[in-house]
Parts: sequence; C-alpha cells; structure tokens
Amino acid sequence: MIVGGGAAGSEAAFSVSDGGKTRILLAESMHFGGTCTNHGCVPTKALVRAAKLLHETREAAAFGVQGGEGEIVWRRAIGRAFQVRDHMLRFGATPFRESGVEVRFPARAVVTGEHRVRIEGPDGAGEEVEAGTVLIAAGLEAAVPPVPGLRESGYLDNESVLELPELPNRLAVIGSGPIGSEFAQVFSRFGVQVTVIEVADRMLPPEEPEAGAALLEAFEAEGIEVRTGVKMTGVEAAPNGARRIYFESAASIEADQILVAAGRSLDGASLGLDAAGIEWTPRGVKTDATLRTTADWAWAAGDVVGGALFTHVASEMGQVAARNALRSRRGESADEEIDLRVVPRVTFTDPEVASVGLTEKQAREAGHDVRIGFARVADAEKAEIDGQRIGHVKVVADAAGMLLGCQVMAETAGDMIHEAAVMIAGGVPVRVAARMMHAYPTLSELMRSAFSEAAGAS
Repeated sequence: MIVGGGAAGSEAAFSVSDGGKTRILLAESMHFGGTCTNHGCVPTKALVRAAKLLHETREAAAFGVQGGEGEIVWRRAIGRAFQVRDHMLRFGATPFRESGVEVRFPARAVVTGEHRVRIEGPDGAGEEVEAGTVLIAAGLEAAVPPVPGLRESGYLDNESVLELPELPNRLAVIGSGPIGSEFAQVFSRFGVQVTVIEVADRMLPPEEPEAGAALLEAFEAEGIEVRTGVKMTGVEAAPNGARRIYFESAASIEADQILVAAGRSLDGASLGLDAAGIEWTPRGVKTDATLRTTADWAWAAGDVVGGALFTHVASEMGQVAARNALRSRRGESADEEIDLRVVPRVTFTDPEVASVGLTEKQAREAGHDVRIGFARVADAEKAEIDGQRIGHVKVVADAAGMLLGCQVMAETAGDMIHEAAVMIAGGVPVRVAARMMHAYPTLSELMRSAFSEAAGAS
C-alpha cells in the first residue's frame, strides 16, 4: 500500500510493479506528481524563465540591442507555467494502471492501525485495506511561523501564490531559502515592490555565507529590500486591505500580500501515524537508513521523511523504500540503505546557487583539515562577455586533496555543479580536475581555477 502519488510514491510504484503479479495499491488525494511538479519546481521555473527574459529585455541596450522596458502579462505567464505542468501530467493514472498498479484517485488514505489503511473517496465512501506493508509518501505542507495575527490577516503559500488573479503592488516574503528567494526575484522583476524577511543573519542560511552575501548584493541591485536578523512581532490587517507587519527592533512595513516560505512541516496526526504507532515530529517521519519507520511493517519516503527536500531525493527514496518493503513482505533481507552523501541542490535565482557535499563549516566541524579553493565569476572572460559579475566557485577539500564539497554561484550553476558531484561520488582528487582542460570561454573554467587553488593548498 502506497500513500501518496508524488515523486516518492510514483517511483516506488513503478520500481516494484510487475504487471499485477504483486498487488500494489496507490492512493493519491490531490494530484499526481507531488508538490514539485504541481506547485513547485515546474511552474515556478517557468516563471523564473519569464522573469529572466523580461530582465534581459530591459538590459538589452547595453549589448547594442534596441530593447525597452518590457511588460509582464501575469495571466499569460502563469497560464504558460500551468500549461507546462499539465503537459507533464497529461497521462494521469494511466501509466500506473498499465504497469499493474491499482490506483485510488482522488482518495485520501489514513493509517488506522497495524497493517490497516482506510481509503476515502471524494463522496465520503471508504474502504478498509489490509496491507502487508505500507509506504508513506504523503509529502509535507507549508510551515507557518507563529507570528501573532499572521493567520488572521491572511497569507499566501507556494500553492496559493500561483492562483493570484493579478500581481500585487507590494509583496512581503517571509523566508530567504530557495522558495522565498526565487519568488522574491520573480515578482520583483514582474514589477512588484518586494521585501524579504529573514530571521537568520543572512540569506540562504544553509548555504555557504559567501552565497548569502552575493545574493543580497544581487537583490539590492534589483531594488529588492532584504531584512535579515529580524523578528516579526505581529501582523494586522490595514484599513486599505493591506497587511502591516511589525518587528521587534525595526520599523514596520505594509504589504498587499504576504508570502510564507519558511519551510515545510508534517501533520502526522492527519495521516493516522499516532494510531499506527509510527513516530514522527513536525520535521518528518522517523526512519532508519533503510527507510523503515518505527513500525516494522511501514516505510516512508520523500519529503515526509524530512531532511533533503528535493524531488531527485524523493525519487531515489521511493525506489529504495519500495524494494525494502517488498523484500520484507517476502521474508527476504530488507537492508538496502539510502545513500545521501552526494545530493546536488540548486536555488534557481539569477545567478543560480548550486551546492553538493559539505560546506566549509560542516567539514571543519566533522574534523577535516580543510583546504579551500575559490574563484570569482568576475574573473572569468565568459562572464565579461555576458556582462556578469556576481558569483563564485568555492571548493572544500581535505588535506589529501579529496573533494568534500562545492558551491557554485553563476548563471549556469545548476549544470556546473555536477562536475563536483561526480568527483565526490567517484573519489576523484582535486588535482585531477585541476589538470583537466576546460573549454574556453566558459564559466566552467572557474571550476578548474578553484580546484587548482585547493590542490595547491593540499
């Protein structure tokens, strides 16, 4: 029994389907593809593309191209984003059924006890299912910070923001992680006055501090106000229909809409986890390395586990969890472990921020004798050609010259980072990459420069 048809649940079903020989039942309550395909990665990256085109139109005169201010037509932009999404989801439940997987859709699944799941359709009719093993892949929901008046005043999340009938004049974005930063830049380029609110002392808190500082520079250059290290004390509705946000040690601001992008959380009670004896916290379901939960008949995969909230991670988890669940059901060894040592991640701002492996701080805390290599985008001739100046490549190696982590901040960082990912996964020393030719003129030359500096220090 698979609860959820997002990236983890879908990959789980396909990875163990055998044409119907083994009964596999999947229940999805909202939409196939999960948050990323429906309200995250896919539609938002379509908007990122539209915002970049608009920005480049406005900057075209510097390249000798007669451009102009450009204008965004919001409903057309969001319409195209949904068109791309719908194309990816056009087959619906058909691929599952063709693979021999039984599907209940739309249907809400709740774990009611050991090996038991209740599936309820939209009409309220339900069925009780006895399952040998259960795989929970139900995802997470947007976390709402406990700010007095925020819920009462109204706010947007990553789903509802895409349903806006028109662009607001002023938008406050709570959180400067990937979701918040991407939306902030998109809406700013669309002509909205944007203020980013971050409780941490810098943007992109999980990343290297250099990335947060550089993104702040980029945002301020585009007219985005960023408030870091601030604590909100309250929100109240203003007479003009806007919202006023108050801070502990800063002046209040007014916004027409508030976008909450402060992380994700789990409501385990709604899934019946307590009744089933499955341990969980708002951060996710507790599992071991094989993705088995605290109930030996249940596994979990994807965002619902917490940690690395990425579609590629969820897909890998779904496959591992499904194989282990099926092996356990057959009385076989179910000891395959998920390997999360090499997980590339990308924030699709402009410039992009991509990372893999350990940060410098994490490497030092782990006891490594660290060697750093650093290269600035402004020093690359390709960047000069393209009119870029903000960004860098930072590599973290140990004393033996083995790569521990890498961060790239550049226009094509999301593509560039995979060179470092392969090096970490394959155990390639930085000296090897430092000697390898990189095509000219490309931003990837910066990778070689950073590897060379790290190799010289090791």
